[in-house]
Amino acid sequence: MEPEPILALDDGIRQVLDAIGDLMAFWGFQRSHGRIWSLLFLAERPLHAAELAELLDLSAGQISTSLRDLERWGVVHATRPAGHRRTSYRAETNLFQMVTRVFRERELEQIRSLAKVLLQARSHLRQSKGDPRANFRLQRLEGLLAATEVGRTLVERLINGSLFPKWVITALDRPLTAEAPPIQPAE
Repeated sequence: MEPEPILALDDGIRQVLDAIGDLMAFWGFQRSHGRIWSLLFLAERPLHAAELAELLDLSAGQISTSLRDLERWGVVHATRPAGHRRTSYRAETNLFQMVTRVFRERELEQIRSLAKVLLQARSHLRQSKGDPRANFRLQRLEGLLAATEVGRTLVERLINGSLFPKWVITALDRPLTAEAPPIQPAE
């Protein structure tokens, strides 16, 4: 038994999908990643790949590739309801877990990679004692290392939940559903 067909998307919802897609593209993801995730997030039921392709006017290949990426990052989940032939997908609704997972696997790794290169360059420059250009570059490099350490610390604090007050983490670290109470600061 196949699920009921999904209705066409109105202009307001399309604008939301496009805005989230644009935000994801700004952060270096594919625009389709944001559009697919947001459609799944707003959908009343899991959707299969053919529905996503039709609703978003994307090719089957683009949907397939994007879904693999989104599954790997844990922001969408595959499901096959009993009695259904196709795999369907649903969005992760815990935005805090989703964001911290992506930051742990993507941003933190980039920062660590940069720090490794900067430390190697610093070691190399320290061997050029007395060279005024090397000293100048070493000073600049120290500034980059300090900025990298600040970035690493911020990302690690975001991931471990110590960047924000506890009430913010408590409010965000839950599934966002229609029944979820609004976020309220602690008294």
